[in-house]
Amino acid sequence: MSTVLVTGATGHLGNVLVRELVNCGQRIRVLVHPRDNLHALQMLPIEVVYGDVRDDFSDALFGVETIFHLASIISITPSRRKQLYSVNVGGTQNVISLAKMYKIPLIYVSSVHAFSEMGPGSIITEETPIDESRTIGDYAKSKAMATKLVFSAFKEGLDGFIIFPTGIFGPYDFKNSYFSNVMRKYHEGKLKITVKGKFDFVDVRDLVHAMVELYKQFISDQRNQIVNGEGFIISGNDIYFEELPRLCGLSNYRILGDSLADFVSYLSLFGTYLSIPSEFVPYALHTIRLDCKFSHDKVSKITNYAPREVEESVNDFFNWLNG
Repeated sequence: MSTVLVTGATGHLGNVLVRELVNCGQRIRVLVHPRDNLHALQMLPIEVVYGDVRDDFSDALFGVETIFHLASIISITPSRRKQLYSVNVGGTQNVISLAKMYKIPLIYVSSVHAFSEMGPGSIITEETPIDESRTIGDYAKSKAMATKLVFSAFKEGLDGFIIFPTGIFGPYDFKNSYFSNVMRKYHEGKLKITVKGKFDFVDVRDLVHAMVELYKQFISDQRNQIVNGEGFIISGNDIYFEELPRLCGLSNYRILGDSLADFVSYLSLFGTYLSIPSEFVPYALHTIRLDCKFSHDKVSKITNYAPREVEESVNDFFNWLNG
């Protein structure tokens, strides 16, 4: 049996993907940073290799049939700028180079933030341009730059495809991501304000299901040309932040007007330099005010993809958290 290598396997998407691939009978090897922990992967029948995506990890590639490259730095504040570009762009270039050298197909997880911002109310599809100069924030710029590197490698003969998820949420978030942390604070009554705006969030299990279905098509039929070299947006449903506290079980909260929200967001941004937790930094407000629609028509046509309802995901998240 061939082996699949997964980078970023200890993250929210990574550990759920590994679980699903294991359930499909796939042999899994994970590349884990030496300073990372394996809590999210406990009791799973996997092979662990320690290394950094920015270094030569050729030893981890023996017998590998496909690389799932998920490892990245996610940040909505300027505090980790140098590391963000080093991992997201430099690390991806290194993964591409090794994939080319050993002729191993690459499945890269990008982000919908890599697409150029097209103005409020726009419909974002896979045809939307990818140009880091037309994005806001270092995370978006880094993902756009990395995505262009992967597409260039595909044009040069490397096999694979790219996934563009929207916001990811749901159970098995062992590292307590930004959005999970906000949900937890509402649920526990520790956060009692919210703002106006919305963004598309996809349940991590739906995202993984779509990824695996695309992967199955990719490896069936000699690098299926419907999938090979392509990009796929995996979106879910809009979550309105005015309604998020209620979804999380909080009945008494305040919705900030735009001007007050802006003021609070800038205070939160300065607070990050003092390690003060923040929920609504300027970039977050900018994103949820764009009112964009992310189309998953392309993936739905070839995998019968249909995301579950938001309420189910929220309930399952808290059931997992309290389980």
